[in-house]
Amino acid sequence: MSATHVTVLCGWPLSGKSETAALVGRELGAHVVDVDVLARAGIGLPEAAWWTTDAGRQRNLNRMAMAYELLHQAVRIHLEVARPQRSLVVVSTYSRPSSWDFLRAVLAPHPEVRFKVLWLRPADDSPAAVRELLGRRAGAGYCGGCTTPDEYFDVKARFVPPPLPHRVVDTWFRHSPEDCAQRALDYVLAP
Repeated sequence: MSATHVTVLCGWPLSGKSETAALVGRELGAHVVDVDVLARAGIGLPEAAWWTTDAGRQRNLNRMAMAYELLHQAVRIHLEVARPQRSLVVVSTYSRPSSWDFLRAVLAPHPEVRFKVLWLRPADDSPAAVRELLGRRAGAGYCGGCTTPDEYFDVKARFVPPPLPHRVVDTWFRHSPEDCAQRALDYVLAP
């Protein structure tokens, strides 16, 4: 692969972004940058039940604004400093138009980069399915951006679809992670 790709996997929590990104990144030989990983490393875990009060919501908005700054600076540094230049898979919810604006500003000086967006959406996100997946993740020690069904449905309710050309990939329960990754790769590598 000669071109440098920046592939964004967006979608609300529990949509399989991180697992799909790992598979896509491996196939592309790309570096994976995940906003949840950066937030945990640079800022710490979110407070419990942040979504239940206005003050908690504001603190979480501030936390995530800082996490997006870290994410976009990581993309900028990767594109401007890393040699040899490698493709990049960016993993984040991207639920706000302002976050997309920030990413576009980071990418603007790099018209040579092939930029693709994939919106990952769970094929079944009934309350029972969300509880099951959260239980499996907790049992495995995974700590993502969502820990309760209430939090999941809160984030989903305020999610804004990507304002850029994108492909929707239905995820868990309907398709395996490998199938999702292959569908993502088919889109990313298409001319």
